[in-house]
Amino acid sequence: MPEIQFPQKLQPLFQPARYKIVYGGRGKGASWGIARALILFSVMGPERIICARDYLNSLADSSHELLKQQINAMGMLPAFKITDTYIECRQNQSVFLYKGLRNNVDGLKSFEGATKVWVAEARGVRKNSWETLIPTIRKDGSEIWLDLNPELDTDETYVRFVKNPPKNAIVIRMSYADNPWFPAVLEEERQALRDSDMDAYLTVWEGHTRQ
Repeated sequence: MPEIQFPQKLQPLFQPARYKIVYGGRGKGASWGIARALILFSVMGPERIICARDYLNSLADSSHELLKQQINAMGMLPAFKITDTYIECRQNQSVFLYKGLRNNVDGLKSFEGATKVWVAEARGVRKNSWETLIPTIRKDGSEIWLDLNPELDTDETYVRFVKNPPKNAIVIRMSYADNPWFPAVLEEERQALRDSDMDAYLTVWEGHTRQ
């Protein structure tokens, strides 16, 4: 396997835990870091990984393209079968599938058997979605991963997983400063917002809840 670059701040993702929560501001590199971690788990597999979002109307809204890009960037294309609707590891049949939560609440029971669920951009996920999803992910050793950029400290996901994290949870706070590959174009945007609106800056780039 080629040498894989990975953010140091996300190393705890490789430790076992029921919940793995990554939150913070824009540009932190969490999405592609999580994608890389799940790709590595799928090679070590077998894994059944559900990549979920609050709304998923088409694969264009999913993490499918990001996973494809990261598999290619990691030099691991030969190890995977990539179709228009799923990704499968050739050596052990690990599979990545894509689901919506809010527009598929009755279908969340299809998540049973998943070894890992990644809820991307999880800030707006509602209480009833979590209360349906969590008990459905019941396979021994199964994990629920999520990433979010906080907005209000009353948002359901923020309260449930950041303010009052459950037992057996790894909670990682990140910002642009933790991303060693933070691009120059975003650095210009970050400085511009910092100079013009500090309250917005603290929410957008530092991951503070909005006052």
